Amino acid sequence: MTTLRSAIADLLENHDLPVDEAADRHIAPGFRQRINGQWDDRAGFLARIRHLRSNTRDVTITVLDEITDGSRYAERHIIDLLGADGRRVVHEVYVFACLGPDGRFERIEEATVMVGPTG
Repeated sequence: MTTLRSAIADLLENHDLPVDEAADRHIAPGFRQRINGQWDDRAGFLARIRHLRSNTRDVTITVLDEITDGSRYAERHIIDLLGADGRRVVHEVYVFACLGPDGRFERIEEATVMVGPTG
């Protein structure tokens, strides 16, 4: 079973691992994600990850809560992003997800709240 922390580490922090290979480790082929009410498919998700990866200098994830019950997964974390331009953004993220039989994420629904500096 994957965790959000391990997925984020591979997708955003491990620049030696290609995005598609990182996604295949953690994200099911039919993956869908909703962030603050906006749905995206796997292709849209990967485009956003590529953009973040190329525009982020450093990523710090602090997991605050994590619960798994069968295929249901819930997690809350702080993500601290330092952009390539030196700007820093900190969000608290609330996640509810569904894991597939192989342990990869099939669906993630999240809400984010800005809690730290920007600019």
